[in-house]
Amino acid sequence: MGRLRRIGFAGAGAVGCHYGSKLLQAGFEVLLLARGAHLLALQQHGLSHESGGQRRQLVVDATDDITRLADCDVVLFSSKMNDLEAMLERMQGHLAAGAMLVSLQNGVQAPDMLAAAFPAHTVAAGTAFIGARLTGPGAVMHSAAGGMRLGLWRKGDGDARLSQLISALDAAGVPVRLDADPAAMLWRKLLWNCGFNAITALTRCYARDMAANAETLPVVMQAMQEAVAVGTALGVAVDAADIDKHIAVTLAMGQVKTSMWQDIEAGRACEIDYINGYVATQADQLGLAAPVNRMLSTLVHALDKAG
Repeated sequence: MGRLRRIGFAGAGAVGCHYGSKLLQAGFEVLLLARGAHLLALQQHGLSHESGGQRRQLVVDATDDITRLADCDVVLFSSKMNDLEAMLERMQGHLAAGAMLVSLQNGVQAPDMLAAAFPAHTVAAGTAFIGARLTGPGAVMHSAAGGMRLGLWRKGDGDARLSQLISALDAAGVPVRLDADPAAMLWRKLLWNCGFNAITALTRCYARDMAANAETLPVVMQAMQEAVAVGTALGVAVDAADIDKHIAVTLAMGQVKTSMWQDIEAGRACEIDYINGYVATQADQLGLAAPVNRMLSTLVHALDKAG
């Protein structure tokens, strides 16, 4: 196999539009699956992509016709976890044989959902550490980081696609690494999300400020420590050293709004059940305690209901 023919992004919000833009500018064919006013803007005016102080207006191929994913060699799922199950149901019978499916969602459950929905397809897990947000319909601003890690989750008919995707991302200027332990890769990102996503949504304070504050740092660290305990009990290779790395990286961050902060602020459903809520539920099933994750989940739900 040579170069990827077409790369699809299912759920092309801020993350999907950023990476889709990078690949498009590198000469790859990209299909953006979107909806609503965002889709209409993409179709009528193209994609406004701002990164590194430069803004580009790009003509993009955007659609809400899920059957068009059949033309894609790789489909990257960049939707919210809340939308994933319904999306997978709609996709049945509409993916090409030999296509590879890549999860980019928060949490750790998405790769298994993809594998269950499409038993013959290769599934890869991915994590994207990126600051990006939609500034309006058809407009994305990339503000921080942007690297991606990928790992083979389940072998299938399209295993060769993983190396092709890595080559494509590299050609597009996306820092990308292959991870031999995708489960640990997902849990390492879950640790950060458990520590910072909910607390920033609740306080409207940036993650770096939560890490630098002597009063909030213990809350952040305990949420991550609880997640480490759960992950370890499930046989995942995560440990306290990962927490220390996350704190150091976060202290060096700029003023980046977390995805949950953005969701709560915009009145959208957030992913708390797949982050702190997931850790708290798993802890209950394992006979472990996760009081901070339970508290953060409860408070975010209360804030969400209050509007």
